[in-house]
Amino acid sequence: MPSENQRVSNSETDAFFVFVDNDDTFIFADDNGKQATNEVDRGSQAVPNSPPATVAVWKVLIVDDDVLVHRATILALEDCTFESKPLTFLHAHSGTEAKYLIQTHPDTALILLDVVMETDDAGLQLVQYIRAELHNHQVRIILRTGQPGEAPEASVILDYDINDYRLKTELTRQKLITVVISSLRSYGNILKIENQNSELTLALDHLQQTQAQLIQAEKMSSLGQMVAGVAHEINNPTNFIYGNLFHTETYMQGLLKLIKTYQEHYPTPVQAIQTTAESIDLPFLMEDLPKLFDSMQAGAERIKHIVESLRNFSRLDEAEIKPVDIHSGIDSTLLILQHRFQANANRPMIAVIKEYGQLPLVNCYVGALNQVFMNILSNAIDALEMGTSNWEITCETFSLPTIRIRTEILHTDRVQIRIADNGLGMSESTLKRIFNPFFTTKPVGSGTGLGLSISYSIVVEQHGGHLTCSSAPGKGTEFVIDIFI
Repeated sequence: MPSENQRVSNSETDAFFVFVDNDDTFIFADDNGKQATNEVDRGSQAVPNSPPATVAVWKVLIVDDDVLVHRATILALEDCTFESKPLTFLHAHSGTEAKYLIQTHPDTALILLDVVMETDDAGLQLVQYIRAELHNHQVRIILRTGQPGEAPEASVILDYDINDYRLKTELTRQKLITVVISSLRSYGNILKIENQNSELTLALDHLQQTQAQLIQAEKMSSLGQMVAGVAHEINNPTNFIYGNLFHTETYMQGLLKLIKTYQEHYPTPVQAIQTTAESIDLPFLMEDLPKLFDSMQAGAERIKHIVESLRNFSRLDEAEIKPVDIHSGIDSTLLILQHRFQANANRPMIAVIKEYGQLPLVNCYVGALNQVFMNILSNAIDALEMGTSNWEITCETFSLPTIRIRTEILHTDRVQIRIADNGLGMSESTLKRIFNPFFTTKPVGSGTGLGLSISYSIVVEQHGGHLTCSSAPGKGTEFVIDIFI
């Protein structure tokens, strides 16, 4: 063993070691055997001739409480490059300094780390901090220790997420370069894999959105064709019935007039007529028959309105923008959903409050926008099926499950449609995800998670507008559609 302050030269290792107070501190020699004499300032974060900021570099953090280790490491690696990128050095002389530097330089590629600094396990604590608290698993960490007894290699490798363990005395200049290049290659490969994973994730998200749009477009196209066909088939017999009701009522009024005339001129009919009149309850028949025709007339008119709404809603294949009446589209959707507003065993009737403003015709894809109204209103009904909150939409109806629809003009060039319900509302975590494709809070088989995602795409991407939602537990939910006129 060399004596204190003795210099030991080994031509095979091309390194010089200076032993000071039995501490295995080392200094590398350059290629000509000249000992390094430049001092490294404590806390410095760059080396002379560091590359310009515009040049990509590998950041290497040296963590050691011995200034000579910093100086020797820099001299050993100052001409080192990897993939045509130079190294730049950051310096920390304690675990505390290193924590600050790794926070401010998360793109550090490699840490050359001492174990014993301000405490016997300061280096190992730093490893735990980087991996567990900063969740930085990309940076490569090489432990360099001069006191292996304080950090046995076997236990360190098993218990800590480090990438290499070396004694300072075994690292010649060439071995250090080899270890550094290997670590940088590993770091670069990790970055490439993560970038590829990010690209694949984005591609998958885009694919899912496209798939959702295609699925929903196909569903709505099929629905539109079916609804259009049903409306057409219903429309023909409805027109026949509606058109003949007028003539039937005219004939009925004539017959009733004739009966009244007979009663006036023959107040005492023969027994057979009197018996027949009693059997059919003639006075009630004469009173109720006009009411019956009025009901038939109202029913036929309602069927006509439903058919018109179906035909209006089914205009899903109209690919061009045209001026349309927004209120007509909303009313058509409400009429189609009318059966779901009725009271059932679980809740009372859903009240619908319409607060329509004076809107001009709006240039839009009418079928697509009707689809948005259908999705939002259907979700509002689903929410009300689960119960109501104490949010007062109006003082008259707050105790009932209620949907409020309000329209108005904004800044002369935009219209806003607000659809609110007084359901139980949503949590913040749910609210953040409602427009994600395939996200649904409904039971399996009850929803696809596509409705609101497609609605967002229609309003934002197809119409250049905005679709937002506000909600909180116990506060109901409100969707706001904002599109240009």
